[in-house]
Amino acid sequence: MEGDLASICSLKYLEHSKMFLLFRISPIITFPFYLLATFLILRNKSKIVQAVRKQYLKQIVINFIFVILLAVIVCPILEPPIPGYYMTGLLAIFEMNVALPLVLMTHVVLLVALSILQLVKHQLITLSDLRFTKKFDLIVKIIRKMYEFCYLLMVIVAFSILPALTIHFELNEFREQAFLYYKNPFVMCKDMFIADHRNWKIYTPYFCSITFGVVCSITGITSVITCLLMIYESRKMVSRETLIMQRNFTGVLVYQALVYITFIIVPVGVISTLFYADIHIQDNGIAFLLMICCQGAINNLMHIVPGIHKLFCRKKQKPTSRCGKDIAMWSSTPSVVVT
Repeated sequence: MEGDLASICSLKYLEHSKMFLLFRISPIITFPFYLLATFLILRNKSKIVQAVRKQYLKQIVINFIFVILLAVIVCPILEPPIPGYYMTGLLAIFEMNVALPLVLMTHVVLLVALSILQLVKHQLITLSDLRFTKKFDLIVKIIRKMYEFCYLLMVIVAFSILPALTIHFELNEFREQAFLYYKNPFVMCKDMFIADHRNWKIYTPYFCSITFGVVCSITGITSVITCLLMIYESRKMVSRETLIMQRNFTGVLVYQALVYITFIIVPVGVISTLFYADIHIQDNGIAFLLMICCQGAINNLMHIVPGIHKLFCRKKQKPTSRCGKDIAMWSSTPSVVVT
């Protein structure tokens, strides 16, 4: 039986998978994007960039840590129809708690969400503090309460996932129950973590996370729409330069939100839905994991594209050209300072 189980648990076939190899080396592939974005941020010596530097660098660091965690430290492999993952990264080598990756990744994703929430909230407050936007006081007050609710849900999710760590201590019983339910020998593999949705330690953080995602999305979308309305309302009351700064930074927020939704929320949502709907996932779900790993690199384009464009315009000796001025504002508006 042990020999059969060893054969079943073997993932040697992944050694010939080009997609799996791409997943493993994704930190190396995406690293130039992080490095270039960091270089362009540090290179700009203007007072405006000095004000936003820490926030952008923090965002870059969090995103890259997430990629390292996912592709190197955990390197999860999905085995449908079992909701869960098979560890193949460093944590598997050191025989760590099989639920630890789930906890770590949840907390890092919460940090990513917190980063974008802070940016959107600050832009909302910055615009609402202007005299000509007093008519938006009520809706801004409501949205700020929604942010407080988001932070509360974030704390609840962070703590609700911790009981999953105790599954490791009752793993034998947990595996036996899962095997009787799923009729799949993979649940007996020592590096397999089973997210059995019948267990409260799994479905409690699952539904808390769904609630947080919905509330967070509604709050972010409402904030961005309100910011756009306030900018539109003030288009004839402020200088063109101020209007450009606020409009372009709001565009940055929209871009970041779309990246996070497309490359984190959608893949995680699809994987969770397919698992709980008992639908097969092709290629061990590696395509979805690759999307998540690409999130940070694509997000860094908001620094890279305008930064390179600005350098190109300088080489042409057109410092007063509109392209150099307006594009630079996209990544250097002072309104992104988070308090």
